[in-house]
Amino acid sequence: MSRYINFFEEEVTLQVIMAYLYNGKSHRQIQREILGLPAPARGGGFIAMDILHNYNIHGDKKGLLQRIDILDALNNASEEFALALRKVMEYKRFEKQVRDNIGNKSFFINSGSTEITATTKVRINQSVLRDYVLRLYNNECALCNINKTDLLVCSHIKPWSIDEENRLNPSNAICFCVLHDKLFDKGYFSIDNDYGIIYGTKADSQIRELMNGLRFKKPKDYLPDTSFLNYHYDEICK
Repeated sequence: MSRYINFFEEEVTLQVIMAYLYNGKSHRQIQREILGLPAPARGGGFIAMDILHNYNIHGDKKGLLQRIDILDALNNASEEFALALRKVMEYKRFEKQVRDNIGNKSFFINSGSTEITATTKVRINQSVLRDYVLRLYNNECALCNINKTDLLVCSHIKPWSIDEENRLNPSNAICFCVLHDKLFDKGYFSIDNDYGIIYGTKADSQIRELMNGLRFKKPKDYLPDTSFLNYHYDEICK
């Protein structure tokens, strides 16, 4: 049993597995890029390796799914590796389903008995929507020039926990940098019906000075819905 498998959510573990099987990334790359942990030249990557070994994934399987179809790999897989492959297949299937249903209000997370958990499905929903919304804003904050993807956030206007129907609605999301996302989330400012900045009751002179001169940059499609913006201002900013 892996010493580290329970330290990470299932979605992260599957990202590790897919990076090794599909992309042929090294243990060190995976540990650094996916787990966000140090991976020195000597002795680095052992945590990623430990997770992979939990599913009987060793060096002979690096980049395996570049060479053969996943169903062919499943035919001769050990019990542990077969479990990993079934999880990967379900992950890919559900990810495609989410991509195909962006903006579809009737699409809900299916929490039935499947290979991956409902929590992983939520993460997939969030990840797919984030990628989509960032592209709508040309991978740049809607208020400033930050364009580093690891500093950009898909910020829900009407919170994810409140409006289940609009979780995958791009008109209920804006691409902000981490600073403007936090200020928006905490109600320091909102966007009005003409897509100008409007301040919340908590916005003092320091906040106003910080945001002075900023202008909202409209996305290529799916303008923020004014009903969501009104909700945000009335319920979060006031």
